[in-house]
Amino acid sequence: MIDFKSPKLIKIHGDVQQTGQLRFLEHSEQLPFEIRRVFWITNVPENGIRGVHAHREEAQILVAMKGVLQVCLENKKGELFNFKLDHPDQGLFLPPMYWSEVSFHQGAILLGLGNCKYSESDYIRDKQAYDQI
Repeated sequence: MIDFKSPKLIKIHGDVQQTGQLRFLEHSEQLPFEIRRVFWITNVPENGIRGVHAHREEAQILVAMKGVLQVCLENKKGELFNFKLDHPDQGLFLPPMYWSEVSFHQGAILLGLGNCKYSESDYIRDKQAYDQI
């Protein structure tokens, strides 16, 4: 069983043929949670930054469906984690309470899978407030 207490890259299985690629995630050892929310982010300007927040309860899996995403995470101990997502055959597991910033390269598309429905009260949008928790 995979340890899902810290951020980590996970393999997204699929079938690659001349006619295209099929990728899929199934609830098993591959996923640490039931998916309750799916979102995607498109049309972010070159080097645009998204995220810039932490979640109190929600865990997520982030996937670069197209292009390149640079993901910078910080935990409550101040440890930094940097990931480059550049292919839809990998996802980044993001536990709750990690400050996240995602830099988008030109044309990148992010797909997000979450274990909670959207709730604004789950977001910590102020870095100083996050640091003081």
